Amino acid sequence: MYIPDINEYQLTSIVAECCGGVAVVYSALYKPNNQNVAIKRYFVDKSKEKANLIQQDILTRKELQHPNILSYLTSFVHGKELYVVSPLMSLGSCRDVLDRYFQEGLPELACAIILRDVLFALQYLHKQLYIHRSVRASHVLLDTNGCVKLSGLRSAASMMVRGRRHRQLHNLPPPDHDNANLMWLSPELLEQNLKGYDERSDIYSLGVLCCELANGAVPFADVPTTLMFTEKVRGNRPQLLDCSSFPEPLDDGEMKNLIWNETDGMYNTDSGVGDSAEGVCRLRQVFAARKLSEPFHHLSELALQRDPERRPSATQMLNHQFFKQIRKTDFLPSLIGRVKPIKPDANDISALLLQEKMSEMDIEKQTEWDF
Repeated sequence: MYIPDINEYQLTSIVAECCGGVAVVYSALYKPNNQNVAIKRYFVDKSKEKANLIQQDILTRKELQHPNILSYLTSFVHGKELYVVSPLMSLGSCRDVLDRYFQEGLPELACAIILRDVLFALQYLHKQLYIHRSVRASHVLLDTNGCVKLSGLRSAASMMVRGRRHRQLHNLPPPDHDNANLMWLSPELLEQNLKGYDERSDIYSLGVLCCELANGAVPFADVPTTLMFTEKVRGNRPQLLDCSSFPEPLDDGEMKNLIWNETDGMYNTDSGVGDSAEGVCRLRQVFAARKLSEPFHHLSELALQRDPERRPSATQMLNHQFFKQIRKTDFLPSLIGRVKPIKPDANDISALLLQEKMSEMDIEKQTEWDF
């Protein structure tokens, strides 16, 4: 049980800014047991419009308990700001790991372990009648003890509406900062037609995550939103990149992300990452020189099928041949050994100044943040 009192925590360093600038994540020390934790500090003045989303995130995390879902420890209001305490995932998010250490993508075995644990989280969520609606690398958190946890539950939606179970939902998830979540959403969710969508939309997002982890880039990242929507609805999908993706040499001006065109039966190029011709050429050489396993290709293709009826459930996905390569002795941090853990910095001036400022404040009760 963590005490909801700012005086019980010592902020140690700033980890990241998030939620479109309305929140900052700090590492902190919980004084009663000397435990490192993460504290997300919401700027209430900036986040009033997102108050319901933040409350939804906290209430959902209170309700859902699973080893592969980021747990909720406590929350409290101090001054005019909200603080939410969670375990510190010291290797950061998969997106952080890709950007800083693995721009060319993670090793296949590391992808397998991460995807398996995300599927465990989705299997649990779906059994609890929740759809996550925001499965992506920035919401998959890693720790030095090998834990993989899914976060981002503020976009989650329950299939139980006013006490009645619905088989489909029709509403879009709440807009994320700069619509950043759209690249991972399924075609049927984006279409918003009478058929609606169900938990299989998360499986499509997992397929996009497969490509994000393996390729290092966000599929559709440089595609205009309207074109991305059109491509998805037509059945075009991201592709794992290896020697099989380059039947013919690409020109230096072509980008590394390839999209499989369902209609034309061929690959199209998508400008994913690599702003310079030199960078594109280097990445092309990396991908053309590697061979990903057939089960990995098959898994991503299953998840990214245009027709949701043809996508497997999370439970079925976990039985896929791709995950048979994982042994009990495989340890994720060893597979990504170049990643440096977050080290709380007791000399972080920003954290120290904030701690000093907070020590001078009185806690104010605010009914709009009642959890």
